[in-house]
Order: sequence, then C-alpha cells, then structure tokens
Amino acid sequence: MNLTNVFIDILRSAMTQTSCDMIEGLSTQDWEKIYDISQKQQLAPMIYQQIFSNESFQNSDPGFQQFWKGDTIDQAGNQARKSILFLMLFDKMRQNGLTPLIVKGIVCRDLYPNPDLRTSNDEDLYIPRDQFEKMDEFLQAEGFMREELIKDKVYQEVPYQNPRNGLYFELHMDLFPQESGAYGHFNQLFEDAFDTCMETEIQGSKVLTLNPKQHFLYLVCHSLKHFLHSGFGVRQACDLLYFAKTYHDQLDFHEIRDIMKEYHMDSFAMNVLDIGVCYLGFTWEELGLSKPSDVEIDCTSLLDDMLDGGIFGQNDMNRIHSANITLNAAENESVNAASGILASLFPEKEYIKTNYPYSRNYPFLLPVAYLHRIFKYLTHRKTDAVNAGEKSSAQIGMERVKLLEKYKIVEK
Repeated sequence: MNLTNVFIDILRSAMTQTSCDMIEGLSTQDWEKIYDISQKQQLAPMIYQQIFSNESFQNSDPGFQQFWKGDTIDQAGNQARKSILFLMLFDKMRQNGLTPLIVKGIVCRDLYPNPDLRTSNDEDLYIPRDQFEKMDEFLQAEGFMREELIKDKVYQEVPYQNPRNGLYFELHMDLFPQESGAYGHFNQLFEDAFDTCMETEIQGSKVLTLNPKQHFLYLVCHSLKHFLHSGFGVRQACDLLYFAKTYHDQLDFHEIRDIMKEYHMDSFAMNVLDIGVCYLGFTWEELGLSKPSDVEIDCTSLLDDMLDGGIFGQNDMNRIHSANITLNAAENESVNAASGILASLFPEKEYIKTNYPYSRNYPFLLPVAYLHRIFKYLTHRKTDAVNAGEKSSAQIGMERVKLLEKYKIVEK
C-alpha cells in the first residue's frame, strides 16, 4: 500500500470533513510512516484528528497512539495560546496608532474547520516603512528581542521573538526581497496594499489584512517564491484552497488570471488549485472558476515535488542547495547546472555581506568570505560523494528546473 496516498486521503477527509476510505488494515509501522509524512508537512495534528477513533489506528501500538495524541495536544494547545497572545498584541498595536497588515498565518488558520490544528511557527506583519521605528520601539517595550541592526542598512524584514511567551514573527517593510531577480518584482502587486486593505474579525478581535484579491495573489507569490528555492509543502496548497473557497465571490478570476499570466504564475497557480480538485475533495465551482482550458493541467508532478520536499522544501541538504540552480534559471532563463553552481559560489556582494557579517564590518575581508563560501560548498560536495545513494544537488536542481518549464514559470 502506498502510504503517501493514504496520507493524502486522510488529508482530503480533514479538508472536507468527511470519512476516510483507505485506512483499514494498517500496521503500527505504517502509522509511524504516516506520522512522519504528516510531520514533514506540519499537518500531524490535523491528521490525528481524523484517525484517532479509527479501528485500524486503535489496533496499533498503544504507546505510539499516546505519543501522537500527546503531540497533537501539545501543538494545538501551544497554537491556541500563541494565537490569543498575538491577537492581544495586535489590538495593542492598533491602540498605539500602528497599522500593520497580517498576511497568511492566523488569517489562513481561521479558514480551517479547527484552526488550532493548522499550526504555524510564526506570524507575518506588513507595515508601512515610515512606521518601523515606532513599531520597533513598541515591540522592544513589550519584551521582544531582535538582532542588532546595521546602521544605515535598509531592511526589508526584521524578525522578532519574545523569550517570555515564545511569540515569533517577521516584520516586513517589503513582502519580497527587492534585490531578487526571480521574485523582487512581485512587490509591485502590493504597492497600494495599505490603501486597499480590509478589516476582518478573528476570534473576536478586529484585524487588518490584505484585500481578498491581493491576499490570494500573495499566497500564490509566496508559494512560488519557495518553489523557486527548494519547494513548498501541501499545507500552503491547503491555505490557498481554503482562501479561494471562502472568498470566491469576492475574487474576479478573469482579472486575477490576467495578472498571474503577466507574472508567469498562472499555470503554476491553476495546477495548485487542481491538486485540491484531483486529490483533496474540492470542485472548480466552489473555488470560483471553471477548469482552465488555456493552460496544461497536470498537477501530479507538482504534488509529488511538494510531498518530496516537505513544508519548505527542506527535507535534505542536497535539495536545499539545489535552489541555486532553480533560482538561477528563474533569474537568467538559464537551465545550465554549471551556471547555477557558479551563481551559488559567487553571489552578489550584498548576499555575502549578509551571510558573512565580518565582510561588512571589514570590507577588505570580502575575498576571504567568498573563499569561506567556496570551502563550505566543496565540503558539502565531499559529503555528497559519501552518500552515494542520494541525488546530488545538481541533479535535483535540473529536475526541478524542468518543473519550472512545465508550469511556464520559465520559458524553454
């Protein structure tokens, strides 16, 4: 039995609130493998909710049942606590005259039948750049900590963490890195976000977020950004599906698809939605559009890539390093592995200065930083040679470039 298919069937039942069809006669070892798949996709609590009363699961090892139950209680309870704390903090931000927009995170979780079972590690806030100093002062007064900021550097995002309550979020002044040749231009889609934002209610708190059109586009852009690196997981597809289903009457898909075609993401987005139709129990009609006839619909390869890579395409280091090749293809329309490796070894100076801070403080050490990077790459290549059964980063990268071509993200 293909346990990945079993996982997808259980997820379908969770998404549609129906019963499972494929979970009879599984052994404890099978359930352990399903748990591992669920964890890699950060969907283990949702999956447990669907299977805990199933006879096959109840016949598995009691210790394993108790472990998954405890893990679900811990994750869901922690998520519920953090959501309450975050909403209280957001209320206080607004009372202090700050106007951040929440993107994805708790806005997406609230669309699920059981929001606390859709866990997330952080929240993302998008703020006007001229509010950064006031927001930074506010957050530090609330007990949040951040790394020391470099004088005169223009930051596009700054992460904050509160060691007392565990809250962690990223504060964005740009939703995507402006310097990225692969997706920096996505920011153009959100230039009027603060003028066209909407207010919605979550757990009794009124929050600000992107309007439905921009939020749908943001979810597509965010998934595509990760796809261009080393991949994205099934959970992000679930977010997009629930969002389309919830807001379909406020989404003009003729306009949205025209925009996505201009940004080379239409085929990608339509195939993500098709995963919902083919595998997760959705229909095109409830998503608000008809099955597209002007793009190739073949979502299986995309789903396989999502399952292989895990939540952010970080199942293994070779896959992570393969991002150098896919990003190079997106930025330069090059599908040559060697050029991707060269781009990895010799990135822009700003990248080196960010990842090797000593080269920013002491510019004369910039050549040393490049040598440092090359040494790390060669060391990793040596490790790859030992792990002969694994695909190399170059092989994974070239296979994933074919997916970029298949979904019209880059041209052949």
